[in-house]
Amino acid sequence: MNERVKAVAGPIVLATDASVGPDRVASGYLATTGPTGLRAHLYPKHLVRPRSGVVVTELRAVYWGLKTVLHAHPGRPIEVRVDNLQALRHLHSWQQGGTNMPEGYDTHLRAQGRQPTLVKLQLLAEYTPHLTFVHEKAHAGHPLNEAADSLAKLGLRCVRGTVPRTELPRLVPLWATGALAAWAA
Repeated sequence: MNERVKAVAGPIVLATDASVGPDRVASGYLATTGPTGLRAHLYPKHLVRPRSGVVVTELRAVYWGLKTVLHAHPGRPIEVRVDNLQALRHLHSWQQGGTNMPEGYDTHLRAQGRQPTLVKLQLLAEYTPHLTFVHEKAHAGHPLNEAADSLAKLGLRCVRGTVPRTELPRLVPLWATGALAAWAA
């Protein structure tokens, strides 16, 4: 699900986060330019080892958020805030031309010959100028990080069936708008 809420002035900041359950994963993102979204699905056990599930999902959140923001604002500087240090290490390595993936991540082509998400993210990190990846301490009250965390958890609740999918168009903008208002204040 991708939505758009009212943007706030200033540099583009993208906050991302993931939520991982035993058999399902979800990611959320929120940008100060307005794009917000979440993705949730059954855990792709055949693609990654269980210990790497969190970092892979965190990195997928970065990919989906960046893809949306870069499409809307090509060439503008973007600061991506990540609360997972292992994911941040991969992003910094990829910016320097590294190619290491999280342990056990399958880099073979997906259905219909699609490139794996993290391979696409590695290329974005390496070849997109003006990207900055920074650490954001989790659960420390930072409005954008808290909103990205809430969006990821909402996605997990939705894929588990505890929140109806029909409620997402109402809930996502509410959380995102509140976070952006707090950020702008």
